[in-house]
Amino acid sequence: MKKIHYAKSSSPSPLPTGERTKVRGIVIAAGGTGGHIFPALALAREFKSAGITTLVIGKTTALLQSEFQKAGISFQEIPVVRFPRKKTGLILFPFRAAQAFFSAAACLLRFRPSAVIGMGGYACAAPASVATLLHIPLYFCEQNLLPGKVTRAFSRVSSAVFTSFPDSSRYLGAKRIMEFGNPLRPFAEKNEKAAARQKLKLDGQKFTVLVLGGSQGAHRINQNISESLDYLSPREIQFIHLTGADDLSIMTETYEKKKFQNYAEGFFPEMGLLYSAADLVICRAGATTIAELNFFGLPSILIPYPFAAEDHQRLNASYLAGCGAAILREESTLNGEKLAREIKILVGDRQKLNLMSEAGRRLSHPEPAKHIVSLILSDLARRSFSEGGPDKII
Repeated sequence: MKKIHYAKSSSPSPLPTGERTKVRGIVIAAGGTGGHIFPALALAREFKSAGITTLVIGKTTALLQSEFQKAGISFQEIPVVRFPRKKTGLILFPFRAAQAFFSAAACLLRFRPSAVIGMGGYACAAPASVATLLHIPLYFCEQNLLPGKVTRAFSRVSSAVFTSFPDSSRYLGAKRIMEFGNPLRPFAEKNEKAAARQKLKLDGQKFTVLVLGGSQGAHRINQNISESLDYLSPREIQFIHLTGADDLSIMTETYEKKKFQNYAEGFFPEMGLLYSAADLVICRAGATTIAELNFFGLPSILIPYPFAAEDHQRLNASYLAGCGAAILREESTLNGEKLAREIKILVGDRQKLNLMSEAGRRLSHPEPAKHIVSLILSDLARRSFSEGGPDKII
């Protein structure tokens, strides 16, 4: 089977006039952390703006589920099961897998979508299986350089796989692979740096470090930041820090004790404001975070989560570092003193920061959600036209 790979500059064909109304609805399967949930939300918003009803199914935290409610998008929780790592888990696995399959089947048969989109991860396995059996067009969005096991498994039966990295195509068996990028959550208009800092009640002139640990925080990064403060000057540097709920109080106390101006929260939905205020980001190397860094052109020190499946975060970070947009540091060899040294080098080298920023912007993909939605709707319109009417679930 010959693959067709579309570079990120490619655009889908325009949607045939009048065919959009034949799309009954779209189901998006997503679960887990913000790295899967926010791209699903971005796609759902884009479909909604096109007048297409969308149902998101999967499982995530109540906090992230509330983001769909705010956007007026339906979210249906279904069981999600992953293959057990221990032999003892094999006993119940068939029953849990069956429960997930029949829950997904009930959602798809009730909603009768024109297409199913998997956002990667185990939350997609059951919906993708049902979609394949019911002959519903199946698409996948793969955010990481190394596609996940579920994406790889279903790529051959997918109508298309949308990727964020050019190297992802060599791991996939899909006939069509589009490098359209990772759909981003909607950001308000980018703030000027000084205005963003004023809104956060931070100093307008100090070098500002944004520390992220993903939607759930990262305890080890928090520890290293706390230790690094002994080697940094509060007269030069201030911090914006999303600590995660568990470490918020201790990190706030640490900043106050060591007299560093800061804005710390456990979770903050208006990420555009934080990105706009930052000079440097220290964070994990999840694909969604990387896409946002590139969008804002922010230099970063990436510390991959060492226990990520198949070490995919390290591959993401290595690609960015190889392109000159980031510095990669392994958690196992990092401590507060070494992290402080990296920060001080960048504080004193504005030229390097600018080069990293430019490299990141070159890696950014323009309007990924719009391109993905446009292509899927075009596919469905042509499919409906060739069959003489709206597609049917068999």
